[in-house]
Parts: sequence; C-alpha cells; structure tokens
Amino acid sequence: MADNLPPRPRRIPPHILRRRRIVAVVILIVLLALVGWGIWALIGLFLPDDEESSPTPEPTVSESVEPSPSESPSDKESEQAADACDPEVLSLAGSTDQEAYAEDEFPTFAMTITHDGDELCDASLGPDEQNFVVEDSEGEYVFSTQSCQVDPQSQVVEMEPGQSESVEFQWERVGTDEDCQSVVEDISAGEYQLTVGMGEQTADPVSFELQ
Repeated sequence: MADNLPPRPRRIPPHILRRRRIVAVVILIVLLALVGWGIWALIGLFLPDDEESSPTPEPTVSESVEPSPSESPSDKESEQAADACDPEVLSLAGSTDQEAYAEDEFPTFAMTITHDGDELCDASLGPDEQNFVVEDSEGEYVFSTQSCQVDPQSQVVEMEPGQSESVEFQWERVGTDEDCQSVVEDISAGEYQLTVGMGEQTADPVSFELQ
C-alpha cells in the first residue's frame, strides 16, 4: 500500500534559497529604480527649462546710476552753449608773420579771438564775420577781405573761458576800392597797417612794411 504513494519532493538546499532571494531582491530594486526614473522623466516633460524659468535679468536704471539733469555738468554746459557770446567777453588781436616784406613776398595776416569771460558761449567766427583791412600810412583804404567776398559762410564755435581761436589770411598785395569795382595790382612800397575785425569789433592796428 505504501508503495503506491507518490514520491515526496526533494528539499531545496538552503544556500540555493538564499541565492534566489538575493536575485529576487536585486530584480525588485532594479524594477523600482526603472519605475522611479520613468515617473521622474514623465514629470520632467511638464516642467519648464531652467533657462526659461529664470531668464537673464536686464540692466535697470538702479544698477547704472546716472546723474539727474539738474546734477549733470555736461547738461549745464549745453544750456550755456546755446547762448551767444557777448561781444564784450571776446577780445581781438591782429598780427603779421613779418615786420617787413621783400618785393616778392606775400604777407600772412592773423586774427586771434580770445574768450575773456567766465562762461561757455557760442561765438560766430565764420568768414561772414571776419574782416582784414589794409590801409596805408595815411589811413587811406587799400584792401578789405569783405569788399570782394562772394557768399561768405557762417561758422559758430563753442568757446570755453580762456580759449583762443586764430584765423589767417595771405594777402597777395592787391588793392581794391571798397565796392570791389576796381583792382590795383601795383601796390607801391611803403608803410602799411593791418586792422582785423570780427563783426562789429575791431582790434588795434598793426604796422608792417612793403619793400
């Protein structure tokens, strides 16, 4: 009767059971890690990028402090520069490059304008304002740059206190009348004087000699 009973199953050795448990635990950890990574990746699809969530800040006025209009020296100078120079703050001086000129030499005249005031201002120093006048020793008119000018141009120069500007003119030893109607090309030797002017202002005469 006992011979008809089914055979009893063999017991699994303990060391094999331990191995199987370890493998099962490792597989479970791997599966959990994969599931966790998948969930995190899925959540990341719906999160904005770091660059989009925190854009680069733009400079603001507070980060770059600029002086206010009332405190800016350059703005104050610009306002002052809009005012024309008072003729009283401009002084003129005339000069020649030599005291005497040989027969084949042309005199070079210079006019220097100096700002003697205390504030920045605009001075009109263009050819339309300039005048170089030559007279003989008796004070008789010989030549003037304004008498024969054609379409002279204006020029405004911003001048600071103490600043000087110079203008030069080379005279070709030619005389004209005051209306530029006649020209005298044969200027005789002798003593002459130069008087420079800017607008209504004139400087003291400067003497020179033509040989």
